[in-house]
Formats: sequence, C-alpha cells, structure tokens
Amino acid sequence: MTATHHTTVELAKLARVLDRDPADLDFLATLLPAALREFRDQITDLTARREARRMQRVGAAAKLVPAPIAAKITEAAFGPVLAAALAGSVDPARAVAIASALSPSFLADATLTLDPRRAVELIARVPGPMAAAVASELISRGDYLTMGNLAGSVPDSVLRAALPHASDLDILQVGYYLEETSAADRLLTIVTDRVPGVIRATHDAGEWPKAITLLALLGPTERSKLADVVAAQDDEVIDGLIAAVEEVDAWDTLLPVAAGMSPQPLQRLAQRPAMQNPTLLTKIADLALTQNLWLSLLPLATHLSPTQLHTVAARVATEPDDSLTTLIEQAHAENHWPTLLPVALALSTPDRKRLASLPVMHRPAYLTAAIEATATHNLWPEALPLLNDLPTTTHDTLAATINALTDNEFLAAVQAAPAADCSTTLIQVLLRQDFSARSRSLTLIDEADNLEALIGTITTQDPAIWQALSDIRSEIPERLRSLLAAQATQCGQPGLADNLTAS
Repeated sequence: MTATHHTTVELAKLARVLDRDPADLDFLATLLPAALREFRDQITDLTARREARRMQRVGAAAKLVPAPIAAKITEAAFGPVLAAALAGSVDPARAVAIASALSPSFLADATLTLDPRRAVELIARVPGPMAAAVASELISRGDYLTMGNLAGSVPDSVLRAALPHASDLDILQVGYYLEETSAADRLLTIVTDRVPGVIRATHDAGEWPKAITLLALLGPTERSKLADVVAAQDDEVIDGLIAAVEEVDAWDTLLPVAAGMSPQPLQRLAQRPAMQNPTLLTKIADLALTQNLWLSLLPLATHLSPTQLHTVAARVATEPDDSLTTLIEQAHAENHWPTLLPVALALSTPDRKRLASLPVMHRPAYLTAAIEATATHNLWPEALPLLNDLPTTTHDTLAATINALTDNEFLAAVQAAPAADCSTTLIQVLLRQDFSARSRSLTLIDEADNLEALIGTITTQDPAIWQALSDIRSEIPERLRSLLAAQATQCGQPGLADNLTAS
C-alpha cells in the first residue's frame, strides 16, 4: 500500500515540474517512487544547466541596483518562475534582501518551482516572519505539495515559525508531501504537542491512508512515540485506523509500528474487535511470514488471547522445517524468546512436537537462551510443556542451564510443572545434574509448597527412571523420598519403592 501512495506523491511532483496534469502521467504509475524521483531530479538538473549562464548574467546584474528596485524589477519583469530559477545564482544575503521587499503572494508563487537543492544557503537565511508569511499563503491555497517540498530543507527555526499557521489537518497534508523522507522524524518532533490533534483530525477527515503513508516514513524511535499516542486515543479512532489499514492493505506498515508500542497500548490494540477475526489474523500472520516482518509480529503475539494465538500458530505451522528454523534463528538473534514461546505453545500437539524435533531447538545456546528468558519473565506455565517434546539428548544442556537458576526461579518452575504435565521430564533433567546441583534441586523440591501435587503427577511406569531415583536415594530428603516411594507403588514399581525407603 505505502509504495502505491508514495508513487502517487511522486507523480504529483513530477507533474508540477512538467507543468502537466498528474492524470497525464498515469502510465508511469507502475514505476517505483525512487525511479520517479530520480527522473524528476534529472529534468530539474537539465533545465538548470541549460539556463545556468543566463541566470548568472541576470544574477550579476541584480547586484548593481538597490534591493528594493531589484525587487520591483523581479516582480514586474521576471515573474515568480524566473525569480525561483535566479535564487541559486544570487548571493544568499542579497537574495534575502530582495525577497524581503516582495509580497508573500509573489514569494509563494516563486516557491512552486524553487529547487531546494540549489537554494540551501538562501533557505537557511530566510527570516522566521518571512517564512511564516509564505507558509500561511501556501496553506491558505491548500498547496501542501510545495510546503512538503520546502519543509524538508528549511531549518527547524523556520518550521517552528511557519507551522503555527497550519491546522492539525494541514500538518498531516504537509507531512504526506515531504520531499525528504528523513524530514518526517524532524517534523514530528517539532509538532509533538499537536500530534493527538493531528490524529483526531485525520480520523474525522477520513485521511488515514495519508497518515499511514507518513507512518512508513518514520524511524523506529519516532514511530514508537507516535504509535503510543495513537493507541491512547479512544476506541473509535483506533478502530478507524484498523479499518483503514485493512481497506488499503497496509499491515506491512502497521505491524512495525505496533511492534514499537509499549505493552499496555499493544495489548489494547490486540483486544480490539477487528483483531478477533480469524481471517484477518491469518492474513497478518501470512504477511509477517512472507514479507520479513516476523519479528514485528512477535511482540503483538504476546498480547493475543489463546484463541487468537491458535489462529496465528496454525499459519506458522504451515511453514516447512527450513522456514521454521529460520524463524527461530531470527527470534534468537533478537532475543525474542519471551515472545516466541507463546506462539510455540499455541501450536497443535503434532506441530509442537515437530517444532521441538528441529535440530535448531537442540542447540545449547538456544536452549539456554529459552530457559533464561522463561525464568526472567516467569513464563514457566507457557514454556514447560515444551520439555516433554524435547529429546533426551538435550537433558544435559537443560540440566546445566537449570543449575544457573536462582532458588526462586527454580521454585517457580516446580510450581508450574504439575499443570504443565511435565513433572516426569523435570525429574529426568534433574537426574542429569552433578551431585552438588542435584542436591540443591532436591532440597528445594522438598521445601516446595506443591510437593504432593508435583510427585502425584509423576505417572511414568518406566523402571529406569525409578531405578535412577533409587540409586540416589541417599541424596533425597526424607519427606520427598517417602512420597516418591508411595508414587512408585502407584506406578506399578513396588520393588523399586522398597529400594527408595531402604536404609
């Protein structure tokens, strides 16, 4: 979507240079915006080179008469188009002196064809009052294209002097036509206090497509600031934005914006009625997976309901193994395990097992990062079910990682294990710890508030596990050992139960 709107802007600017109706250039609409701009610059440069000598002669002559007289000659004989062409050929201080004697209306006419690239020094010297007068004239005409052309080139002081003459909706229109995309951040910084009004005016005027185009120009920092301001608006405005994004197919723009939101605004976005639509969520997930926006989707995923997550996970599950591996690698590189785990757990049982079987999930660095993120964000209820799906070859790495957990982090895992139905796997991992670490783990388990629930969910009938527990019975605290013995009997291992209680 944004590429289409940027193309529309570039065609309007090219039409201005060629003095044609934009509709006459519709045959160029399939070209990229960058190509159209390069073509426009080539035309402007060619025209300037062709007129360079003549402009230099006229500029030299302008030095010979007082500024007020030069202004009269400029207005009466040259006209605004020639005056704009002369701007780069006259000493900047002299040009400003002449311009100060010209009417705002004439100056506004001259800016229509002014090439900011050739008048950098002149623009920098324009006094604030003069800039404000010209801006006011251009805005009153609704000539946002010219304002956008100049806004990226003038100093901040000039913008601050000019923008009070613009309404909130005017600011949006100027931003839409910015000549330099890097100027979008600067413009937003200057009008920070007016952003809520601009958003409201955008909604009331039905101009969301232009606002979405402007969003795409912003850098990550300003985008995040604006995203939070948008999310703070009332439900009507947020729903209007979502509807517009869907209408013009601009999720490729909104997803990166949403990713920069603070948690509370992002949660509010996730809870809007439109976001409950499975078809829409599948479309968003598909876009993220096919347009390299996976890392922009993950922050949103952490705020989705279980039903929403299942929809997103179902689309993720359609990816082949090599693609899933790439997605995991990308998430790991950006430390996105806290946002990846909820999606992984929302997969169906077969798909979750397929994910856990991928070699990438068995890399020690990845397992360690996943456990560390789980502990830091207390995601044990979400993450522990994955333990059951990992092969036993990963247990040594898991055991070493668990060693590094604090007592509170380990107890949090123990507390979540029964509900996650992974008590047996947790015991298997603990059995792979060295003596010192295992003694600590067993002591902490013995002190856990949910000890009976934990042991009650160890339902394995595998004699090897009960034998391994019997072999370390001297390390197991008495209460824990007694409960394990009773559970071994329940699991059909009376002989090993006796061994557990033997001296």
